[in-house]
Amino acid sequence: MDSYKTILEKKDYDLLITLTDGDDSPQGLIYRAAAFLAKGEAKTALKIFKNNEKKLYEDNPLAYMKSLFDMRFILKQFEEAYDEMLYFENLPYVSQEVEEYLRELPKLIRAEERNAFINRDYDADEIKDKLILAKDDYEIIAILNMIGPLKANQYIKELIGLAEGKKGEIVRTYALLFLVAAKSEKQITFEKRGKVFNVVPKDLIPPYTGDNFNRFALSLSEYNPDPSVASASRKVLDNYIFDIYPELPDLKNKHDAYLLAISAIGHELLASDFDLEEAAKEKNLSLEEVKKLKETIKKVREKEEILSF
Repeated sequence: MDSYKTILEKKDYDLLITLTDGDDSPQGLIYRAAAFLAKGEAKTALKIFKNNEKKLYEDNPLAYMKSLFDMRFILKQFEEAYDEMLYFENLPYVSQEVEEYLRELPKLIRAEERNAFINRDYDADEIKDKLILAKDDYEIIAILNMIGPLKANQYIKELIGLAEGKKGEIVRTYALLFLVAAKSEKQITFEKRGKVFNVVPKDLIPPYTGDNFNRFALSLSEYNPDPSVASASRKVLDNYIFDIYPELPDLKNKHDAYLLAISAIGHELLASDFDLEEAAKEKNLSLEEVKKLKETIKKVREKEEILSF
């Protein structure tokens, strides 16, 4: 069998196919399938595997499953992959390694499916259907990124459906942001963090824009000369704004309070020393007010959602 391995490594695939013709041993079948796969003939390789499934699975269950699903991914046969996943889940216990692989398999298939979606071209009607029917949050966000804010006005009906629908807050907020970019004039009902907002997207202030935001972002950078702290603090700011939108922080009238509160959280994330009491004194602010604001921001961030598959 070492000769098969050597021939495969030399990329002499036609010779390997000739030599393995008639060799029904697990090793012969595996190398024969590998040769066809290397030649770009994934369907033929898959046929070899499926026609000899019992033998190959019994020889090495984990290796068989990994190779089989790799072929399904190459061929973009995701529905078949889901069906086979259920089949293997119902087989008798083999080993802990196999069980662990089966536990991770749903995420692996979904990830491959999303990548296949991102890497292909869709027309407008297909995108509309995906926005309406997709159940995977990651897939929806991938679609929105594909559209881009400049083309959002072509999908207003679907975006309104998302923003007013039952998806998680992350997806619905993205949909709202795209409606704002599209300057949609239709009033929508948007629920978030236990609040109900009746808003007209074109009348909303886009986040991360305007003089007040730009001045504050500059102040945050200047106040934290350490690049790591500045970067961490800016992420806190950006994430907090996304989390509370369509509300916005009062960065104009509470400039210094937000500056200290967000800076303090940025330092905490990096386990860096920051004397909030001294900083509040220097800014002539109430320490309790800044602490309260800091805790409010942290509580909002702690409730951040996890995207669903």
